[in-house]
Amino acid sequence: MIFLRLVLAASVAGLSTFGCDEEDDDGLFSDNARIYFHNQLTQVGGGSEDDVTVDLFVDNQNSPVQDDVGYTITGNVSAESIELDDDSESLSFDARGSSSGSTLVNGPLNRTLTAGDRYTVVLMGDTTLDNRQLRTYRHQQMTVTSGQIRVRFINTLSRLSGDELSVVTPGAAGQSLVSGLEYAEGSNYVSVNASGTLEVTVNNETQGLEIDQVSCSVSSGRSYDAIIAYRRFDSDDDQIALFCQPFN
Repeated sequence: MIFLRLVLAASVAGLSTFGCDEEDDDGLFSDNARIYFHNQLTQVGGGSEDDVTVDLFVDNQNSPVQDDVGYTITGNVSAESIELDDDSESLSFDARGSSSGSTLVNGPLNRTLTAGDRYTVVLMGDTTLDNRQLRTYRHQQMTVTSGQIRVRFINTLSRLSGDELSVVTPGAAGQSLVSGLEYAEGSNYVSVNASGTLEVTVNNETQGLEIDQVSCSVSSGRSYDAIIAYRRFDSDDDQIALFCQPFN
């Protein structure tokens, strides 16, 4: 009888530990995916910020997961937890004008999410051009060496949608990080020595021109999605910023 009680107690303890893992959104047994939404929709020639303020819909097309989202001017946005019915599920995404209610991307669009994974979701393009995109970029979990960061660059410069970008560290002996980065593309992850600030030069590789030198705050030992974007929704072509979304 004593032996039976010990076995039952051990079984209950094991089930309790398993249950804790299930409740952790980042855990192996999570039935949720997490998305980090960035609105980089622009408008050539200025206009009203209301024209680029959007509602994001995921799965339920009647109730947005985020509403009245203006142009994103920060790298660190809050996560939305998306409950999945299976380990992997195709869900319908849409981005609509908050004022008009009209889709901005000919949505809904189907995107597949995997339980336990995290995604950077970016709306980009211009209200006056036919190049609007709603893209999802799955974060790759990785171990990052102390004193370094791992970073992936995402090109949202819609007014240069026919050109390719390159990214290098500043200085005469700058390290080449990315080349041939097309509009709406995400690069491969690269390792960079950085402890407090990631500083890079973004070039228009197609035209052979330097666009701008940009930076963002980072912490050693973490990974980032670095979004190359305009500083504001109505900025000039050479006024860009680097918005770094942290992970890990």
